[in-house]
Amino acid sequence: MSQSAAVADAAPRNVSGVEPFYRIEFSGYHSRYLDVTLRLPASDQGYRLSLPAWIPGSYLVRDFARHLVGKHAEDVHGRPVAITPVDQQTWDLAPSDAAVAVHYRVYCADFSVRSAHVDSSHVFFNGTSVFLRVHGAEQARHEVVIDGRDLPGDWRVATTLPAIAVDERGFGDFAAAGYEALIDHPVEIADFVERQFTAGGVLHRMVFTNALPETDFDRIASDVARICETEIELFDGAPFDEYLFLVALDESGFGGLEHRDSTALIFPRGHLPSVTAGGVSKEYQRFLSLCAHEYFHNWNVKRIRPAAFAGLPLDRPAHTRLLWVFEGFTSYFDDWLVRHAGLIDETQYLAALEETINRAMRGKGWSRQTLEESSFYAWTRFYQQDANAVNAIVSYYTRGAIVALMLDLMLRERGASLMDVMRRLWEHHGEEPLAEGERVEALIEEAMGEPMAAFFDRALRSTETLDVAGLLARVGVAMVPRAEQAGPDAGVRVDQRDPQAARVALVFEDRPGAAAGLAVDDRIIAIDGFAVNGANWAERIARHRAGDRLALHVFRQGRLLTMTLTLAPECLNQHRLERAAGDIKTEARFADWLAPRATTA
Repeated sequence: MSQSAAVADAAPRNVSGVEPFYRIEFSGYHSRYLDVTLRLPASDQGYRLSLPAWIPGSYLVRDFARHLVGKHAEDVHGRPVAITPVDQQTWDLAPSDAAVAVHYRVYCADFSVRSAHVDSSHVFFNGTSVFLRVHGAEQARHEVVIDGRDLPGDWRVATTLPAIAVDERGFGDFAAAGYEALIDHPVEIADFVERQFTAGGVLHRMVFTNALPETDFDRIASDVARICETEIELFDGAPFDEYLFLVALDESGFGGLEHRDSTALIFPRGHLPSVTAGGVSKEYQRFLSLCAHEYFHNWNVKRIRPAAFAGLPLDRPAHTRLLWVFEGFTSYFDDWLVRHAGLIDETQYLAALEETINRAMRGKGWSRQTLEESSFYAWTRFYQQDANAVNAIVSYYTRGAIVALMLDLMLRERGASLMDVMRRLWEHHGEEPLAEGERVEALIEEAMGEPMAAFFDRALRSTETLDVAGLLARVGVAMVPRAEQAGPDAGVRVDQRDPQAARVALVFEDRPGAAAGLAVDDRIIAIDGFAVNGANWAERIARHRAGDRLALHVFRQGRLLTMTLTLAPECLNQHRLERAAGDIKTEARFADWLAPRATTA
């Protein structure tokens, strides 16, 4: 147990019957503040309050409490009530013989899906950044008033937080059945564009903030509806009564965070289709896969979840070795679901799968860290990557997706599929948390009908190479080795956007750049005495042959260095997926794997 957890448990209080009441106001929204008042009844023991250190779905301690400003308390008679810090995110509220109000501001400047952001264009927040936890009252009803009188008159509220009494713009009184529910309903307030559709008999809403006016919102809603319908059908029903996509748009952002009946997304506004666009571009396909991914989490992680995440362990990291299931499987199914919904063709799907495989294999990390280790150390390795990450760690997203692909192909040869396993997980662990250990492996073995220990030891607990190429060949798909870049290998990747220098972004171990002494953030300004930058670096390297020795002039921390880079033959560490001729059985396997679902007229 962590020190903070021990402290938090050291002073139990009787909070029976306490129902926390919060009021959120926005007089300071131009300065990126929102104001919160927490009201609590009189108590002769006082209260313990805290704010989560992390948000479920994003496995990094983010210390949301550092954004609280001006915290103070007073009773209904205006008398101050002491608030004493216990640790960085926990406080003791002194006993009071009258009802108490705790006031604080939250500075909201993180434009992401995991925290809170407030400015002159919108308000967005997750409950983990805003609502103080009242220890001991987690299972009680929590009431919230969202007061919009200081916001522009055309702004509306979008959230799945259950409404009690709200006005036509959505402002008013809301309630949640407990603290865990309270912090699982993100809120967007803006002059947004909204579309609605029904999938599986359930109302779905999509809210777009700061979108380009010529965006084809109707088409997007129609396409996402097909994905939702597909997933609901595969799981034989939706586990919620309504669903909300909150889509915040900007120039280049990308991300998603799952919740029990909603998701928060960030995506580049220019990558959504316009009303004149046809087909599915690579960028729009990425948006559809993002929607499919977060929607799949409704089952896989929000309800089928690891035991380590149960019980609100939000003051400290909650370690699990199973993220390869919760994120890896989801990362495999997201592109597959877009194909299964009939929104992309086989070629587009294989191109997306190719990218997933190549991201997993481009560096040496896959040979340094096992998949279970990648899951367990997500808090300090995956979510806090440094310049050497490509050489030291493997992603439980991408390698997990490869393992999921292999399992799906093996299961299909035996008349089953990985979706059968997901349905079994849903049946047995939709309500009961999934314990660490071999439960998932056992369910897969049952579906496979044979022992799988050797495969799991290799795939999950070793850094050995996985024969994904052999399995893909059995469905008529060839993995053809190719170079990451044309021409000889320099063993580095540079930032192509820098017009002044070729700034080193990645250095791959045991390749020419590392041997020359290059390091991340070095600024290469010349090759053989002639200026070079990020835009023309690849072209300049491609003019040479393997074995050529290049004189580099490099700035490092303001000091000019000279280095010699000896180019190597092209590095065939990437692959291209191609359809290959096969017999009738091979073609049948391919069709079984990638055929779109049958739809009814």
